[in-house]
Amino acid sequence: MKKNMTTRRPYVFIAVWIPTTIIVGWRILAGDHTFDSPFMWLNLLTLLICTLILLWWLSYPLRDEPTDAVRTKWGRFLAVVVIAIAALFVLRTLTGPPLLFGLPVVAFAMLIFFRPSITRKEMLYALGLSLVAGIAGLGAQWVPFHPIVWSVLQVVLVSTSLLTGWAILRRTGLLEQGIGYSRFLSEGTASALRGFLQGMLLSLPWALGLVAMGGSDSETWARHWWQPLLAINPGIAEEAWGRMLLVPLLFLLLSRVSRPRRAFTVALIIIGYWFAFLHTSGGVNGLFSTIMMGTLYILPVSYICLYRDLETAIGFHFWLDFVKFTAACLLNTGLWLNS
Repeated sequence: MKKNMTTRRPYVFIAVWIPTTIIVGWRILAGDHTFDSPFMWLNLLTLLICTLILLWWLSYPLRDEPTDAVRTKWGRFLAVVVIAIAALFVLRTLTGPPLLFGLPVVAFAMLIFFRPSITRKEMLYALGLSLVAGIAGLGAQWVPFHPIVWSVLQVVLVSTSLLTGWAILRRTGLLEQGIGYSRFLSEGTASALRGFLQGMLLSLPWALGLVAMGGSDSETWARHWWQPLLAINPGIAEEAWGRMLLVPLLFLLLSRVSRPRRAFTVALIIIGYWFAFLHTSGGVNGLFSTIMMGTLYILPVSYICLYRDLETAIGFHFWLDFVKFTAACLLNTGLWLNS
């Protein structure tokens, strides 16, 4: 019965994905592109249901944990969780966006510490993705840094994050269990492209929901047809450092006081909401946005990246921002969605 339910999960998701896409798309055509819309509750409710079904479908793949796995020491585990959450949120409050410049240092230090055996294919793939993110970063007008500085940061950040993430997952045995899986490294270019396209299709209701909730209104810089393509920058970079690096890093800490499955799931959730907090104004005022964004957007892409595969997550994330930037471009040029 359990196996049959597992095999039915994709079909349950599709049965929810279709009406969610239709409902949110209908609200956009009806003129919804602000959070103040009287139908916002409908958009949020349908997206929440779709999100919950997706998370249920993409559950943690590791079922049989090692017999010598650390037993959960609840007192220590909860203490470490509280300390980690407090430290992360204080760090964001004190440093803000410049904290990204510290992540390559942390990643490089971990590479020196682990001294992993990195294959030529991994090295070239990480470098290739980082160069794509870096080139796209030259046009990223939504960041508070000089374009060249941002571009160079993307190259260093993406390459070190991916290599460090794979090294940690391999060292802990999670990579061989399918966590942090890369289609390109295991199956080649064709499979990676299929995953990217599947991710784009998968993200459609969330992408439309982002427009319906007014996500495009603040992107006043988008005015040219090619600018939505810059979405590949966050699509690659944020999956690299926001998922592939930070979640395994926190897992290393939590796994010392808990079993792997619980430690990894909690690490993913903590980093997910912290990542959402990074995209807010911070402080108490940012808590509502953190909860909403973390639940509806960050957790889905985190589950896809780490429990499915990297390329599908990049496609999912790319399409979210591509649709948002496209709607912004149409808004800013007066071609569509005029109030």
